[in-house]
Amino acid sequence: MKTINIIATTISGSIKDWKKTGKIKSEFEKHYDGDINVFIVDSHEKARLKAHELVQNNEHFIVSAGGSGTFASILEGCRLADGYSKDLRLAFLRKGSADLLGKVLNIPDNLANAAKVIVESIKNDTTIDSDVIEVNINSTNYHFIGYGGLGVFGVVPFFTESRIKKYYKGILSYLFGDRGPFLFGVNMAIFKFYFEEIFRRTRFNIISDQFELKNAKISNILIMNGDLGKDYPIATGMPLATNNFQVSILKNKGIITCYRQLIHAWKGNMNEYNKKLGLENILTKKLTIESVNSKKYMINVDGALHITRSSISYRISDQIKLITN
Repeated sequence: MKTINIIATTISGSIKDWKKTGKIKSEFEKHYDGDINVFIVDSHEKARLKAHELVQNNEHFIVSAGGSGTFASILEGCRLADGYSKDLRLAFLRKGSADLLGKVLNIPDNLANAAKVIVESIKNDTTIDSDVIEVNINSTNYHFIGYGGLGVFGVVPFFTESRIKKYYKGILSYLFGDRGPFLFGVNMAIFKFYFEEIFRRTRFNIISDQFELKNAKISNILIMNGDLGKDYPIATGMPLATNNFQVSILKNKGIITCYRQLIHAWKGNMNEYNKKLGLENILTKKLTIESVNSKKYMINVDGALHITRSSISYRISDQIKLITN
């Protein structure tokens, strides 16, 4: 039997989630007679390096135990120079404050149930295909499944993604559920974004296969390659593998409208108010975003923060098989 390799980050998710780490191996052993390796790491970078080491050693079953940041790092690590192995199977064990993809894959939050589901799905090769989006930032390629973007959304990881910040994320997740840290991050990001816009006044050129928007004043650009469920209803009904990704461009009409945009995005009815809210939705295979005045701006890549003055580009680069229930 093939070895199941589980990479877990130490303090992803709520305080309750932190306690899962030490019980992972014993729960998987209840359902699997083959070898199970659990690698506990204390950073996303170490998770990426461990995943890369495993796939280079021809390991095919990788389980990400963490949130979206952990999953994105492991996804990156699993990619070799020529892309992803066709034999690779990547699973999402929910142990984070952003479990959106885990929920879409129908993985239970309870560790015992999740271990059983993942093992049975590995045995039966129960998978779905997913596109992988590649974004080039500062001449480096990054890969993600799910969500990315800039504007207010690009600033969110500034308040949510560092080791010390993960402690208050753990407390917020414990008190208010998965949305707690995100709502805190969004509110802080809105104030930071609009304060800096007083001096920065950033404008963007947005260019896709069949769409061009010049000198745009935006509050958010959201990049989605599929439906991430009711907790993030931006690309509702869109499968993860269509060889396209959705771009939602929200024009900057002031801080009050920005809140209204995000409220309707959260409700999943933003398209009903597209003219009033300044929304443009497009589907594309490629996208380039340029800062007109070369001001610094922040980019969110599945929860990871990047900063640049240069243009960035997105494209569908690969497909991968994800373990699902």
